[in-house]
Amino acid sequence: MHAIRSRLLRTGETEPGSLLFSTRVGTPHTTNNIRRLLRDVMDEAGIENVTPHRFRRTVATVINDAQGALLASELLGHTAPRITMQHYIQRNETVDPVTAQVLDEVFARAS
Repeated sequence: MHAIRSRLLRTGETEPGSLLFSTRVGTPHTTNNIRRLLRDVMDEAGIENVTPHRFRRTVATVINDAQGALLASELLGHTAPRITMQHYIQRNETVDPVTAQVLDEVFARAS
């Protein structure tokens, strides 16, 4: 919240409906503008495969893990959590360390 207030103070905007990020003339960025800006920044940093869609998936996954699919679907503007779960929530493919240790021990004995 502090970052948002700070940003609005820097831009001089005080209206409740003010944009956090806008073009030089104060209009909203288009989707293509955001994609281009993000691509330019990522290219400069040498980072590949970052898109606005990946950010949406990441946020949906974090919100799902913390508060559930219903909140994640509401945040993304989906009509049903099923859509969010099917297309946005990334499965946690991390192996539990205890499970990994048990499997290592079992396979070590089998060798």
